[in-house]
Amino acid sequence: MKITLNIIIQRNKEILASDLDGEKVMMSIKRGEYYGLGKTGTFIWDNIDEPIKINDLVAMITEKYNVDKNQCFEDISPFITDLIEKELIIAT
Repeated sequence: MKITLNIIIQRNKEILASDLDGEKVMMSIKRGEYYGLGKTGTFIWDNIDEPIKINDLVAMITEKYNVDKNQCFEDISPFITDLIEKELIIAT
């Protein structure tokens, strides 16, 4: 799936997640795999509990981290793609 600003994403509700020293640790029971998210990944995870357009997510990140919108989108696109491929999030 090609990531665009208009795609809507949200957490896969079947993924178990917990905070660990300000970062997220997650487990996919379906895949039997653990995942860890850093600071920005944790911020993204915390803000996709409900469906959100990537454009709105980018706006939130650029406000929090004072980064250029285009650069932010380029930086998070591979991460979002990876989460979709691992079925940690759902995209529509």
